[in-house]
Amino acid sequence: MTFETPGTIDAMDAGPVVDAPSVSAYNPIPGEQERPSYVVLDDEYTASDGIKYRAGVWHFGLKPSNGDNPPTLVQQWICSPLHVDAVTHDSAGANFGRLLRFRNTLGKWKTWAMPMEMLRGDTSDLRGVLLSMGVHLDPSNAGRNTLATYLQSQVPARKMEAVMQTGWAGGQFKAFALPDTVIGPQAGKVTFQAQSLHSDEYSQRGTLEGWRRGIAAPAVGNPVMVLGLCTAFAGPVLALVGAESGGVHLIGDSSTGKTTALQGACSVMGGDSYRRSWRATANGLEASASLFNDSMLALDEISECDPRDVGEVVYMLGNGRGKQRAGRTGGARAVTRWRTSVLSTGERSIATSMADAGQRVKAGQAVRLLDIPVQRIHGAWDNLHGHPNGPAFSDAIKRASRQQYGTAGRAFLEKLSRDTTDMVQNLEAIKAQLLAGVDSGDGQPARAAARLAVLALAGELATAYGITGWDEGEATSAAEVGFAAWLAQRGEVSGNAEQDQVVQAVLSFVERHGDSRFSDAAGPYDDRTQSAVRDRAGWWEGSGEGVQFLFTKDGMREALKGFDFSRALKVLQHAGVLSPGADGKSTRQKRIHSRNVRVYVVQPEMAYSAQEGTA
Repeated sequence: MTFETPGTIDAMDAGPVVDAPSVSAYNPIPGEQERPSYVVLDDEYTASDGIKYRAGVWHFGLKPSNGDNPPTLVQQWICSPLHVDAVTHDSAGANFGRLLRFRNTLGKWKTWAMPMEMLRGDTSDLRGVLLSMGVHLDPSNAGRNTLATYLQSQVPARKMEAVMQTGWAGGQFKAFALPDTVIGPQAGKVTFQAQSLHSDEYSQRGTLEGWRRGIAAPAVGNPVMVLGLCTAFAGPVLALVGAESGGVHLIGDSSTGKTTALQGACSVMGGDSYRRSWRATANGLEASASLFNDSMLALDEISECDPRDVGEVVYMLGNGRGKQRAGRTGGARAVTRWRTSVLSTGERSIATSMADAGQRVKAGQAVRLLDIPVQRIHGAWDNLHGHPNGPAFSDAIKRASRQQYGTAGRAFLEKLSRDTTDMVQNLEAIKAQLLAGVDSGDGQPARAAARLAVLALAGELATAYGITGWDEGEATSAAEVGFAAWLAQRGEVSGNAEQDQVVQAVLSFVERHGDSRFSDAAGPYDDRTQSAVRDRAGWWEGSGEGVQFLFTKDGMREALKGFDFSRALKVLQHAGVLSPGADGKSTRQKRIHSRNVRVYVVQPEMAYSAQEGTA
């Protein structure tokens, strides 16, 4: 027990807190002149008059005098030992709270940053959380009111920054907040503040050495497994190198080992509860992304997601922010934000999943979550490390991930928060190594390489810190394998996926509507001809390269629906499919049926010739 001289009574008439002494010479029970006040007894205390006071928070007050009778000294036990150690608030000076330190039913001291908003109303939510954490409360109505008054009355001089999400806090990436702890040289200045103390996702079990033997060592020689582990380490690295959210989507048949790679990756920061499923709405996945800010978001089996939501989810995860929503009063609520490294699995690619809903994958989506096939020698594995087959190897990894988890991530954060090396320079060197010999002029291979380079950098850092036990270069080699698999998944070693999609959209429109919505520009102009063409999209005419189609503005916009119109026109012109006018404009003036019309001249034969040349 400790003792603090009582202070003045505040305007709430709640009284200051007094921590009881451990030295029997002190009397923690306040006299008449020191009341009303609060006393926190860490242990049971017996006063000189023989009265025993149980451990906990006590309110000592005065019952007003009645006539000639003096005031009556009264006291009330509120709860088991609970101290208010600091005032908490976020970096913007909002979201105030109090850092509580309490002893639970098992006798262990715990801390929790309580949001002040939990004191509103009847405080039943607050009482429920405290009870779940092992705090004993006075169940009476008087006890409920006094608890709220006690917590509001305490305004310690100590101030701490409160964060409501996991991830980097404080200044210059020197503190990383997890639900149950803060890691880094500035850890004492930051606390994680939430409406509960539950941290099932970021749990730990076993030892770092056990994790290294059971998870990291078997990953050597297995680039799919190494890439998964690198994705887990990459979450905290994104902010340090200025990279956006995103990651990789592992594609493979059932029982190949892709989910095993994901489970192994989850073991870096937590146990099996760390893993999430694609089986959720877009809003539900938004909440998951926020929960894993500056960490890895692991999504298993894309086939469980509604195909109509896949494209939206991929964009949302990469953009790092949720939807704008209205609050109860009609005003705009704060937008949920995150920065996360994503590891996804499925038997189908992102493009295939979206196609099931009649959607077309856009280039921006394709480079946010890279489709990487995992088919290797033994399912997803190359080196079985003495196991008889792929399933046996997968089972060993799964067993290890249930026994050893959470230690590697925390050890990594301890080192990373103290690392002052130029990580951007190292990142660019890895990116250049990945792009060696690859035509990246269209930008998409460069963006894919940049994403994989972050994963490789994280893995190399974990190796340099002594976390993985791998040889230098193991992580970079896995990224090279992943990059080659991504290029192969695109169907070509180089080229512009967006250009292919735009050109194919126009060709498909011509193939579907060429006979019904286009007519001969040089043919007769009469009622019969006009009635045969409904909802006209343009005309066609013969040329030296075959037939070219003259699109109206509305027809061209319809054909390019889903693309940025101006950008798509430039793409078509660059591909040689759209023939611009002499004035440099996308449209050309044509004389059709005795009138001048500005049209987009599309030459399908140019696209077909290009496709035959690359076949």
